[in-house]
Order: sequence, then structure tokens, then C-alpha cells
Amino acid sequence: MINTLIFLFIFTSFIYSQTSYQWTLKQSGSSLGGPIDYNRFNPNVVYYGSNNTIYKSTNRGENFFVTGTTVPGASKIKCIILDDYNPGTFIVAIESSPNDKVYKTTDDGNTWILTNDEGQMSYFGIPVTQDPSNPDILYMMIDTKFKKSTDFGSSWTTIATNFGPINAPCDIEVFPDTNIILIGDNGTGIFKSTDGGFTWSQKFSTSGEIPTIAIDFTNPGTAWATKWGGGGGFLKSTDFGETWQPQPLFNGINMWGVHTQPDNGNHVIAGCYSCNTSWRTKDGGLTWTQIPISSTNYQYVIVDSMTHFAAQGNGFYKLESPYFNVFDLTSLKVLLEGSFNGTSITPDTITVEIRSSTSPFALIEQTKVVLNSNGEASARFYGLQNGIPYYIVVKHRNSIETWSSSPLTFSGSQLAYDFTDSQSKAYGNNLKLINGKWCIYSGDVNQDGFVNSTDVNLVYTDNVNGISGYTNTDLNNDLLTEIYDLHQVFVNNLMGVQKITPQSPVSER
Repeated sequence: MINTLIFLFIFTSFIYSQTSYQWTLKQSGSSLGGPIDYNRFNPNVVYYGSNNTIYKSTNRGENFFVTGTTVPGASKIKCIILDDYNPGTFIVAIESSPNDKVYKTTDDGNTWILTNDEGQMSYFGIPVTQDPSNPDILYMMIDTKFKKSTDFGSSWTTIATNFGPINAPCDIEVFPDTNIILIGDNGTGIFKSTDGGFTWSQKFSTSGEIPTIAIDFTNPGTAWATKWGGGGGFLKSTDFGETWQPQPLFNGINMWGVHTQPDNGNHVIAGCYSCNTSWRTKDGGLTWTQIPISSTNYQYVIVDSMTHFAAQGNGFYKLESPYFNVFDLTSLKVLLEGSFNGTSITPDTITVEIRSSTSPFALIEQTKVVLNSNGEASARFYGLQNGIPYYIVVKHRNSIETWSSSPLTFSGSQLAYDFTDSQSKAYGNNLKLINGKWCIYSGDVNQDGFVNSTDVNLVYTDNVNGISGYTNTDLNNDLLTEIYDLHQVFVNNLMGVQKITPQSPVSER
């Protein structure tokens, strides 16, 4: 039973949140587990699975349309995982008979490839997860078999079985840049592996269920876990899942979904299974705001500070608030010297930062976007102000950090900027002319702000060793580290190329 303190907390938060935040049903449906995913490089693209149907949104969950054909044999969609690098490619895990199944599509659901057909997944759970550091690696549990895929779900290998859980667990989560994996089970508790899933040990015991675990990507070692049954509650770990601390405000509440914001782990949303309530914190759990939501809860998804989704028993919800102000960099043009052939570039990702116009030029917000072959991208930010000047900063994995020549202002919450049409568009004129277009210098392989002998040695070594793939030493983005890359970094080293910012010494400007 919820004690008096919790009741007062819920009551007062409820009064406050009614006028501040509101969950709005955007697509009716019925699902289980984790039926929502979005493209990390283009968050306008959102998918939601209901029964045997996949819905797609191209405007951040405001509206949906059916994509592809129905998933064969599906009665419920348990989870969707997108291949962010290949639009239209994703896997779905489904509730089916006699076996649960995994299907993969490469054409937005028009055709389905059956890749796993055995046993039972957790009925209510999220049976498949993606390694955040290795996007082609997926993990799954069928019955008590722990499985791994290294080709984004095309094939699966069992790497552990019968190691403690009594059923297929409810959720699997991976700490980035580690071999540490957590699973939440129904009837036993939380298990941990430190070797990528081959061996396991139990770290938390409960007679109830651990429906969802959320990893904090910005505070290493931090994770959250919900409890249903066994007394209910909400848990937090700060030591990579070794120990778990109950959060007192949630004692006795049968909790379910939880998620952390990918670029700000202090922002967390959690919910209870059937009490029509969600909780939102922006300070790592020190304070919580309660927000009512209809129907039973399965999944929460935080895209950024002002884009939040929920999968409820009756459909897809989006959080709305008068405090959510969206600012669009509607047309950003950037060309990368390394991959520019005089006409186009190989599409790649860049990070776009918004920084204060005055020293120390604090980072206000940042996002990762995809540059298309014409060097064009759009970026979305939140919490900025029209008429306030900001620097735009562009970063790329092997290019020189480049700032706009002066602070810029949004008008009507929109701004366009073209780094390619004039050398004066970059701070310190720090651009290179190629075939009539101004390009950001390439060759800063180790991202220290300089193209120097260290970068030359890194490219030389990878060239000698025949390194291939999407690496920092591949300047022209052809998936090979070769003589062209070595020549380019060598020339820029001789030229003394380096980043130039408002904080740079006068002699470097």
C-alpha cells in the first residue's frame, strides 16, 4: 500500500503537471514490450508496432501511416530495432504461435525475412536489444537461451543457456564500450555478465518481475530498473549493476517502463504498469514530476529534452508541453575536404553544436545529423531563444572543428547557414577552396584540434596494416585507409592546419 508521504507527493505533483505536461494519444494500437524505435541520425523518423502492423512517422510521432505489409503470424509486436545506418532496415520480435519469431526487413516492411523461429520470449518483455557501441550486434533470449547476432539479426548463435533465470527475461541492456550486460528476469531478479554474455551472476533477487532496465550513457556505471510484484518499486545502480538501491518514493508501486535521455542521463522517465501515472526527473532522481497517462504502460522513449514517447496498452503517446520550444537549423551546408570530389561528398554524420556568443563560449546544445551527398543537413534544438546570438560549431570524426565566423540568431525559431559559399563563413577563414566550394579541412584523426605528425603516423600505420572500414584514418570515406588519405593528412600537416576559435591565441586567427 502506498504510504501517506507517497500519496501526498503524487497528489501535489498531479496538480502541478496537469497544466505543465500532457501525454497525447497519437496512434491507437495494442502492443507489448518495446514497440517503439526511432532513427538516431534522423529523429523525425519513428516506428511503432501494433498487433501485426508497423506504423511509421516522419514528423517525430505527430502522425503515422502504415508501412509495408503485415508481419507474418504476429499477434503482438514485442519490439522494433532500427538499423540507423540503413533506412528501411529493421528487425521485429513478435508474439506468435507455436513459436515466437524474429523477422528482418530491408525495404521498410514490404518483405519479411524469418531469422529465428523457436521457443518463447518473455510475453510482456523486450526480448531483443542492440549493443550501443556495435550497432550490428544484437542480443536476445528465447526460453533460457541467451543468443547473439553479429549481422543485425540475419543469424543467431546461442552463447549461454540455463544460467539462472527461470524464464526468458523481460529486458536486456548493454553498457556502452564494455562487455557488461544486464538482464531483468521474471521471478528471480537481475543478472550480470562481464564477458559479453557467456557467463553470468545474479546481482539482485526478487520474487516479482524486473520489466525494464535503462542504462545511463552519460554517467558511466549508472542504471535504473523497475519492479513489478514482489513489493514493487524502483531501483538504481551506480556501479555497473553490482548493487541496487531502492528509491523510497516508489516503494509499493508496481513500476514498469523506464528510459534515460541518451545525451543527458539526468533526465529519466519511469511509469507504473496500471496506475495511469508517469514520473519525470531532470536532475537524476532528486526530484520527480508526476504526469498522468492513460492505460497500462509498456515502454518509454526519450529522444531529447523535449521529445518523449510512450507505448501504452491502447497506443502510442507523445508528451506535449507549452514549455517545449523547437528551433530548426533548416538548411546547414557543410562540405568535408576528405570526401569532396568536386561535386558531391560521401554521406556521413557530423555533430552540430550551439555555443554561447560570449566567453567562455559555453555549450548550449548539440546534436548529431547526417550530411547528404550535397553536404546538406538539418538540425533541431530546444530551449534556445530567438534574437539571442549563438555560434554554430561543426565537428566531424577526422576533420577540423570549425566555427561560424560570427554569432548567429534564430528568427521565428529558424536559421539557415552555408559554410560552402564563402571563406568568410568560418571563424578565421578556416576553410579550403575546392572546385569553387569552401570545405572544412580534413586530417585531424585524433581530434586534438591540429593536423600534425601524430595524425600522419596514425594514417601511415593503418595504411601499412591494410585497415579497412569506417575508421578515423579513412579521410575520403571509401572504407579504406590508403595513399590518398596519407597524402591529404601529410599536406595539411605541412600547412599547419588547426582549429581556429574565438578562444584561439591571436597569432592563430
